[in-house]
Amino acid sequence: MGPVVAIVLAAGAGRRFGGGKLLASLDGRPILQHVLDALAEAGIPDPVVVVGSDATLVEAIDWRAATVTRNPDPARGLASSLQVGWAAAMTVEPRPAAAIVVLGDQPLLDPAVIRALAAAPADATRPILVARHGDGVPNPVRLEPEADALVAQAAGDRGLGPVLEAHPDLVRFLDVGGTNPDIDRPADLVALLEARWADRVRANGEQVERFREAPDGNDFYASVSRTFIADPARDDDSVLDALIGLARPDEVWLDIGAGAGRYALPLARRVRNVVALDPSASMIDALRAAIAEHHLGNIRVLAGRWPPDDTLRSDLGPDPIADVALVAHVGYDIAAIGPFLLAMEAAARRLCVAVLMDQGPASAAAAFWPPVHGEPRVPLPALPAFVELLRGRGRAPTVTLVDTARRRWASRAEVEAFVRRQTWTAPGSVKDHRMLELLDAWSVLDADGSAELLGAEPLSVGVVAWSPPSLRHQLSRPS
Repeated sequence: MGPVVAIVLAAGAGRRFGGGKLLASLDGRPILQHVLDALAEAGIPDPVVVVGSDATLVEAIDWRAATVTRNPDPARGLASSLQVGWAAAMTVEPRPAAAIVVLGDQPLLDPAVIRALAAAPADATRPILVARHGDGVPNPVRLEPEADALVAQAAGDRGLGPVLEAHPDLVRFLDVGGTNPDIDRPADLVALLEARWADRVRANGEQVERFREAPDGNDFYASVSRTFIADPARDDDSVLDALIGLARPDEVWLDIGAGAGRYALPLARRVRNVVALDPSASMIDALRAAIAEHHLGNIRVLAGRWPPDDTLRSDLGPDPIADVALVAHVGYDIAAIGPFLLAMEAAARRLCVAVLMDQGPASAAAAFWPPVHGEPRVPLPALPAFVELLRGRGRAPTVTLVDTARRRWASRAEVEAFVRRQTWTAPGSVKDHRMLELLDAWSVLDADGSAELLGAEPLSVGVVAWSPPSLRHQLSRPS
């Protein structure tokens, strides 16, 4: 007998998904690629993969050493793909000891589960071994050669399901815990994308709590709010140029997380009104001071978080609040990103716009974490995950990438405050002393007193624009 092989069933049309399911993106990789990568990690880089007639699928996947075989009639259901894959796998010499059957639409397939199935002892009297997850999902399945007749009996789109139910005496179970969900509908992918986003936000926050020496205080931005102030008349900001290109003179813009007005102030010079919302008292104070300094009377400033609570909703008024809803470098640390986006889309008549970097703003201080805290910084989700989520939700975002320079701070004191805030060290502590030593080695002061961090490479910034669903619905209605 040869080694254990794997059969990947990937011939379905994905009608409930609307087509193209296995190429839908999760963490920057197609769903099917996740399955193949998990098998390779488990030590099976050469599965038999049963596909349909989708040539795009064949071209888009890194197959490694896989044998790709076509199901000539996938409309006959999952069982027909199983039989095609089984025939291909069992003709290999020497004949495999068993075949692990996995589904191509289960991107959370755990390599450890595959290894456990492969290592389980054979039992010719019970040739079917089913991995049973914590939520009861019975997948993947290991079939030993003695299951040949059972594979031949399978029919329809439930694959082996009815056969297993009819022959429980031939089935063993391997309890593996965890989950291994199918992606059947767009909502399944959206739920997974949102869960992955939330997991990263939580992991980032939990890491802070394990190492925190200094509390955030009532206002996280109090010590650095002045670093967010920018001249509204500046003409050297490519992100601002992109936003201005989207603006119309007669519009109202809602700036969610407006901060000290980096974009609210210059936009107010070009649109009818701006509603600027921020939860930080220090940011709002800086914004109001800038409004007075530059004599801008068309900015309405409100304190509060997004999505709005009842009090803020009363101040904002009913949706849609504005023609354009904007978030700039906001959302990286929002665990409940789904409700955040839904509220943003409901607030906009014409357009939603997000400005995000390919890594979170705090990534400039990530290099300090291993020498200060002894482990890498857990990154927050950023531009790639945001765009992926929008596309998973059926939006059609346009992404304008702009060039940015290395980040600079006005002084050594400002960059020190930034790094201390992002490493959560307490002034005078042993870790803070280590941070300051590193800062001395890794920062450069220019002749004008400004500072930069040597390891903080320029980050790509994307200006993401998409139509809210209500507008797309209006545009798609027949006249």
